[in-house]
Amino acid sequence: MASPVPPGDVPIPNLTDANCAVKEIVECIQSFQSYSVGEEQVGFSVRDIIKAGSLGHGTSVEGNYDIDLVVYSTEISAYDVLRAESHFQPWLRRIYHFLANNLKGFKFEALKNRSLQFIYHHTSSCVIKVDLLVSPYWESCEDFYNFLKKIPEDKRTIFTVCASRWQREFMSRQPPIVKNFIRQAKKWRDDTWPEGKGCEGRPSSYLISLLVIKAYNIARSQRISFAEGIIGLVRREMLNVHWGRRGKKKQDMKNRFYTPKQQIKLLPSRPRVIDPANPANNVWVSGIAG
Repeated sequence: MASPVPPGDVPIPNLTDANCAVKEIVECIQSFQSYSVGEEQVGFSVRDIIKAGSLGHGTSVEGNYDIDLVVYSTEISAYDVLRAESHFQPWLRRIYHFLANNLKGFKFEALKNRSLQFIYHHTSSCVIKVDLLVSPYWESCEDFYNFLKKIPEDKRTIFTVCASRWQREFMSRQPPIVKNFIRQAKKWRDDTWPEGKGCEGRPSSYLISLLVIKAYNIARSQRISFAEGIIGLVRREMLNVHWGRRGKKKQDMKNRFYTPKQQIKLLPSRPRVIDPANPANNVWVSGIAG
């Protein structure tokens, strides 16, 4: 049963089973080791594993909390990913073979260039969909941004997943009232654009989250309603959502990751909703279903 909340709010789903399932998957992946069979590299070392997406951001809604897991490894070379036609697939394939043999309840769905998709049967009443992604590990976001500057602009979207740990940090700072607005917006999205065939134009959860956060801060600073803030924001012809500082005025975060001025070479053109964790990621483009 979902947690009780004041009337008008979107209930916070009970995620006990989902979190237990994630714990089991993570524990299995943590036993994944780097080793070779003959001349073939079979595994790779795991530096960190994080819950990304709505579950990791604390904005899940009832009936829609598929799990995104990101596995970071110092043995994944960003330049090898760049050179490979299948991008992350060589490393995902290794994890796939490992999980198929070691994770009870694992059911394969798809292996793509950027993700391994599977179903995990945790219990008879808890069956969850998982998107597993892998990423090189950078010690700091500045190191990541410097790498992005060295590669062609049309290749930067390959590495969107790499900023997941900083995205989660950004979302962890948002107050409960903002996360409730996000859940309301996501519930509206789910009712308006059900997943599946014909979902063109469906905004991602992350795009919704960033628009809600920006609209909330606009409403608070201009002393208008949240509804007025969000309507005014999305109706702007040349949408320009970014983060950091503008002059002496603080905006939505305390210059933790970057300022637009610092990373001007990475910023995409307008209209744009810039990822607060990755200045090269225009979520207004990457966050809309095609």
